[in-house]
Amino acid sequence: MKKLYILLLCLVGFSTAHAAKFQTMDEALAETAVKISRDTNIPKQAKLAVVGFLESTTRGRRALSSVLEDDLSGFLIEKMPGRVIAKNHIDTVLRELKITRDDIFDTRNRKQFGRLASADLIVSGNFWINRREVIIVFNVVNIESGLALFSHRVKIRKSQFDKHLLETFSYK
Repeated sequence: MKKLYILLLCLVGFSTAHAAKFQTMDEALAETAVKISRDTNIPKQAKLAVVGFLESTTRGRRALSSVLEDDLSGFLIEKMPGRVIAKNHIDTVLRELKITRDDIFDTRNRKQFGRLASADLIVSGNFWINRREVIIVFNVVNIESGLALFSHRVKIRKSQFDKHLLETFSYK
């Protein structure tokens, strides 16, 4: 009987620990913003541009890409006021350079973007969608050197997303 009780406690503990790995989108973004704001590898006065979230398997954008950029920017602004480049400024710089959010990772484009946007770091990432979950990896990259300074991975249950957010996004 005692062994059965211990086994049950272990199973309950395992299921609770497993369930705790999943977050809501807001929880994941808020946690990521806190971690970025506190990370010692990120210079205290560096300006951040949140841009370039791609779906991993196709390396393309989905509706979720824009939502991640917008919402993460909002959470970062709360934690790091005066250090996050506004989306409309990012859009203006991308139009001026005649590049898309996908092109920003090319070394020359990244450096030109950084100079024109007055950004020191790019906050970007990728995500993939499987049958049950959406896994998002956030990265902070130094624009000048291309070095990754920060990375953070979260899991969100797929059922928490509206279907349209996971659909392929097309440029028009």
